[in-house]
Amino acid sequence: MLCQGIRWPSAPGTPSLALEDSGQHQHDVLLEPGTRLGFTVMPGRWCLGHQLIHDKSRRTHVPCGAQALLSNGTQCPDCAAADESRPMHDFHRSGIAGAGLRDYLAQPHWLYVATFAQGKTKVGTAAEPSKWRRLAEQGALSARYVAWCPDGAAVRILEDLVTSELGFTQQVRSTSKVRGLLESHQSTTRLDALNAQKATEVREMLASLDPVLLAGSRISDDTWSPPDQGQPLLAGFDAKALQPYPGNLGEGEHGFCVSAVSGQALGVRLGGQPETFVANGALLKGRKLVLGEHATAPPPVQSALF
Repeated sequence: MLCQGIRWPSAPGTPSLALEDSGQHQHDVLLEPGTRLGFTVMPGRWCLGHQLIHDKSRRTHVPCGAQALLSNGTQCPDCAAADESRPMHDFHRSGIAGAGLRDYLAQPHWLYVATFAQGKTKVGTAAEPSKWRRLAEQGALSARYVAWCPDGAAVRILEDLVTSELGFTQQVRSTSKVRGLLESHQSTTRLDALNAQKATEVREMLASLDPVLLAGSRISDDTWSPPDQGQPLLAGFDAKALQPYPGNLGEGEHGFCVSAVSGQALGVRLGGQPETFVANGALLKGRKLVLGEHATAPPPVQSALF
């Protein structure tokens, strides 16, 4: 089955590992605490298809007709060209978008500031229906909404201004997020304080803008609430007790019990050990999995050696 990655619901709830069989039927696995997962990862990485956007609330996922193997990215050239969501991030400059995407972009959007485990802070955008989910799927440890905007063009103009004026990045890699959970010397309290500081910087910058440039946007002081499913990982992060998963989820055989999920990061238990091991679930995206009874052997844990 082709793995589309870890998907989060629009409102606070349980994420799923999205799986699609060769007949294009969904076999999503709810990643509830205690869920047992065992699978073999087939060699290669496949195109994930493309999106057709009908309006602000309806879209269709179209599987890759060629079932193309990829050397990089998540789409083959044909699917990338057919994907109606791709112009979204450049619409405020190009003005190019289909009717469905225009309707999607016409709804209110939010500008947010998110901070991750390694201490990096990014600026980003979310449409109204994805206000909570967008941050959940990214695995933020702390985040605040800094502006409400009337549409998707206005929010992206502000996003670019925050990047150019304050130096905020617009992307943080999944590998960096997972590494941060394991290697950062920060704490959730300190990261939340950092996020609050960065959000204040952005709001002060926005407050200084000409109202014409704000284009109907208004400053917001909302705080995002992290999902309950990630709390065991946050507790392990604060206790400096998380352990690296002993393997690469992009290849080979794996078997574990899911104990927590934060963004695309999985907290898992191995062989009945009490430790939480952190695995990068983003590596499963675009892979074909064969479900089965497998078990990842637990490695020696440093704290258990003394």
